[in-house]
Amino acid sequence: MIELGKKYKLKKIKSLENSDNEYYKVIGFYNLDTVICENPYGERFVFLKEFLIDPAKPNEIYSKLILERQE
Repeated sequence: MIELGKKYKLKKIKSLENSDNEYYKVIGFYNLDTVICENPYGERFVFLKEFLIDPAKPNEIYSKLILERQE
């Protein structure tokens, strides 16, 4: 469960190199599936809840997002 005021890492995307190891603090909720987060530098971001690693499911580190390249 994602909670207000807690810090979370982002899930990784398979087949995409991601060096982002930042923690994002949840500072608000928008709708049922979206969170507003802040990084340690004060920058704010909006993520779907499914992109944050849920502490209740720590082994789910990969997102179900699939990127396709079109030429």
